[in-house]
Amino acid sequence: MANNNDMTSQKLENDTDDKQSSSSFIIRNWPVILILSVIGFYLITEHRAHLLGALPWLILLACPFIHIFMHRGHNHSSHHHTEVKDE
Repeated sequence: MANNNDMTSQKLENDTDDKQSSSSFIIRNWPVILILSVIGFYLITEHRAHLLGALPWLILLACPFIHIFMHRGHNHSSHHHTEVKDE
């Protein structure tokens, strides 16, 4: 039972660290977030026709990047099959 309590307390500490790191990211980078928000608002309100015209091309350009990043976790390059020999 002591093992289970250790795992629970460790999980709670990790969750707390994750929340602190995400809030510290926002606190440290608030000027960047603010500037990107203003630029995004300006682009949406003033250049809607340009953005909608470029949308099909942006989707096509995103396909290779999505493919590369989505397949990162599959470990395709490291297929090392080990053979189990019965003795």
